[in-house]
Amino acid sequence: MNRFKILDSYADPVESDWFVFEGELIKGGAKMGMTFRVPDAGHTLAFRIQSIRFIPRAGGQLLLGLYVKNADSGYLPGLGAGLTAELFEE
Repeated sequence: MNRFKILDSYADPVESDWFVFEGELIKGGAKMGMTFRVPDAGHTLAFRIQSIRFIPRAGGQLLLGLYVKNADSGYLPGLGAGLTAELFEE
């Protein structure tokens, strides 16, 4: 089982067609093509990982960024923050 703790989420400030789920792996691994689900306003959104990048933070900490395609209307910042998502291989 692969589990990812979402600490924050936002549209990439440079490439707005990407949405970033920033956090840390709790168990297992993550790779391109994996999918995960995030509950939102009474339904569940499914995402496919398009890219994975390390995101530097203050104090030398590196967080993992799961990059997905941003929806036409755009996802709201903070989507899924505080949740742990299971990552699935398909």
